[in-house]
Amino acid sequence: MIEPELPQDLGSQDLSGAGNVFRNRNFVLMWVAQLLSQLASNMVLAGLMATVVAATGSNTANAVLILTFLVPAVIFSALAGVFVERSDARYIMLGANLLRAGGTVLFIFVGTHVGLILVINFFIATVTAFFAPAELTAMPRLVDRRNLMAANSVFVLTVNATFAIGFGFLGPLLLTTAGVDTVFIVVAVMFALAALAIVPLPSVRPEHVEPLHAETTVHALRATFDQLREGVQFVRDNRRIAWSLGYLGIAASLIGVMGAIGPGFATDILELRAEDFFFIMGPAGLGAVIGILFLNAYGKGIPRRLVIDVGLLAMGVTLIGLALVKPITSALGPTLDGIQGSLPEAFAPLTSLIAVVVVIAVSAGIEYAFVAIPSQTALQEELPVNVRGRIFGILNTLLSVASFLPVLIAPVVADLINLFSDNAGIPFVMAVLGALTLWIGVASWRHNAAAGLHGGGDKTDDAGSGPRDSGDPRPKPMVAGEDAQ
Repeated sequence: MIEPELPQDLGSQDLSGAGNVFRNRNFVLMWVAQLLSQLASNMVLAGLMATVVAATGSNTANAVLILTFLVPAVIFSALAGVFVERSDARYIMLGANLLRAGGTVLFIFVGTHVGLILVINFFIATVTAFFAPAELTAMPRLVDRRNLMAANSVFVLTVNATFAIGFGFLGPLLLTTAGVDTVFIVVAVMFALAALAIVPLPSVRPEHVEPLHAETTVHALRATFDQLREGVQFVRDNRRIAWSLGYLGIAASLIGVMGAIGPGFATDILELRAEDFFFIMGPAGLGAVIGILFLNAYGKGIPRRLVIDVGLLAMGVTLIGLALVKPITSALGPTLDGIQGSLPEAFAPLTSLIAVVVVIAVSAGIEYAFVAIPSQTALQEELPVNVRGRIFGILNTLLSVASFLPVLIAPVVADLINLFSDNAGIPFVMAVLGALTLWIGVASWRHNAAAGLHGGGDKTDDAGSGPRDSGDPRPKPMVAGEDAQ
C-alpha cells in the first residue's frame, strides 16, 4: 500500500535462515496469506484510483481515496492492539480476510458512486488495521525464536515486492486489459484464498487475558498519544534519526503524491485513460527494483549520505522533467515527427511522449530507492536495540501522519489551477515539488559535504553528539531487504 510501513523489531535483515522458515508449514501458510492479501490490497488500489478519477475528473477525490487507506491505520491502531491482545489472532486474520473479500465484492455493485466507494474502502482499511497487529502477534508463536529474524525479513521483503508488483504492474495491467470489475473479482478471490490459507493454522490465543473495560481502551488511546510524544522527543534528541526519518518522509510523501495525481497525469498529460497510469507506476516500480539491485551489488562502498543526496538531486530534476515533458515535446513536435519519419517503423514509438515518460519514470524509481533504502538502513542500525521495535512502530505512525498533508494538498492545488488553465495543474504541482526536492537536495548536499559525510569518514553524528554505535567510520552495506515500503 501507499502507506509507508517500517519493519518491526529488526536489526539488519538477514535472509540466511529463510530456508528453515520455509520448512515450517505454519509459517508458509501465513506467508501465503500475507502474499495474497498484500497483492490484493495493492491491486484494488489501482482499480479504485482509476474509477474515482474517471468518475469525477478530480485529483482531489483521488487524494481523499488515498486518505481512506491511510487514516484508519492511525485512528484504530490503539483499539486494534487492545482487541488483539484479548482475542485469538488466527480468528482475527481469518475474519479480516473474509470481510475484505466481501467488501471488495461490494465495489462491483456501487459502480462509480464515489461516496459509497470511499465508505467501503474506509471499512476495508479499518479491518486491515486489525489484521496487521494480529499477524505480528501470531509470528513469534508460530516460528521458532532462532528463525524469527529470517521470518520477519521475508515478510518485509514481501511487503515491498507486492507493492511494486500489485500496484505498479498487475493491478494496472488487469485494469487495462480486462476492466475494473475483473480487478475487483480477482482481488476478492485472492482475499478469500488468503483466508483459506489461515484456516489450517493452530489457534493463537493470548497467554493472559484481562477483562476489557472502557477504561482499558481509554488508557490505550492515551498511551498511544504518549508514545507519539515520546517518539517526537526521541527524534528531536537524536539528530541522525531525525535526518534519516526526514529523508524517508520526503520519499514517502513523493510516492503518495505521485499515486494521487498519477491517473490525472495519464489523462491530462499523456491524453490516455485514467487506468493507463500503468505507464507511470509500472516503470517506476521497475526502476525501484533496478535501484535495489544496484545498491545490493555496488552500494557497499558508497557513503550512505552521498547516495541519498544524489537521489534527492536527481529526483528533483526528474520531477521538473515530468512537469516540462509535454511542453517540450509539443515544441519539438515537428522535429520529432521528422525523426520518426526517418526511423524504421518499429523504432518510431521510442520518440513518443509516452516513451519519454516511461524513461523518466524508471529514473524516478531508481532515485526513490537511492533515498529510501539507505535511510531505512540507517534507522535500523542506529536505533538502540532495546527500543527498536517500539520506536519503529511510533515512527511508522509519524510517517503516515506526515504523508497526509502533501497527499491532500497537491491534488487540491492541481484542481484549483485547472479551473484557470486547462491541464496546467499537474505540471505546476510537479514543477513545485521538483523545485522543493532540488532545494532540499542542495541543502542536504552542502550540509553533509561540510560534515564529511560524503567521504565515509564521519565518526560523529550531525549534532556532534558522539560516535557511531559500532565505532566503525566506514560506510556500512545497504541491503535490499532493508528498504521501507
